[in-house]
Amino acid sequence: MRTAIVVCLMSAAFTVSAPRVEAGDEAMIRVRLYDYAGISDKTVADTQRRIANFYTPIGVTIDWASTFRPHSKGDHGRLQDFTINILNRSMVARTNWPPDALGSAVVSREGEGTIAYVLFDRLKAAAAAAHWSVEDLLALVVAHELGHLLLPPGSHSEGLMRGGWDVSELRRMHLDSLAFTPDHMALIRERLSHKVAAQ
Repeated sequence: MRTAIVVCLMSAAFTVSAPRVEAGDEAMIRVRLYDYAGISDKTVADTQRRIANFYTPIGVTIDWASTFRPHSKGDHGRLQDFTINILNRSMVARTNWPPDALGSAVVSREGEGTIAYVLFDRLKAAAAAAHWSVEDLLALVVAHELGHLLLPPGSHSEGLMRGGWDVSELRRMHLDSLAFTPDHMALIRERLSHKVAAQ
C-alpha cells in the first residue's frame, strides 16, 4: 500500500521566461507574517527571501512588515495588504482542515482576499518526508497562498499554482524549478495595476 502525503495547497510550469518588467513598472505589496508557531528569525528571513524570488521576476516587490509574534513588543501598527497566519498545532486542531492541507487562502467568489493560513506542524512533517528544507516548503506554501490572494478564483494550474503535490513528486523537484505561468504573471500585474490606480 502506497502512503503519500498530498501537499494540498487549497483555496482557490516549470520555469518559463518571464516578461520583462520596465523600470518604474514595479508594484509593491505589503505582507505581514503572524508567527504563532515559534519560527526562528533566520527561518523567517530565509523564507521571505525565497518567496520574493517568485514575485521579483514579474515586477512585484514584497515589503515585509515586521513579523508578529504573540507577546512580542515590536511595532505592529502599520497596516499590510496581506496577512499570512502561521498556525501552531493547537490552533490547527481547533478547525476542521482537510487532512492533507498545508495552507489555505481565504478568497471570496469575486477573488478578493487578504488572509491566508499555513499549518506549520503539517508542513514540517511534509518537508521531512520529502527531504526539503522547512524554509523551501514554507516559501512554496506562502508564495502559493499569496498567489491565490492576488489571482482570480480557481487559479490552480501548473507550476507554483499547482493544486497539490505528493511527497514522491516533491522529492523529484526543487523550489527553483517552480514559477507562475505567463498567464498568472499577467493577471497578478493587472490586479496590482488596478489597485495602484484606485489609490
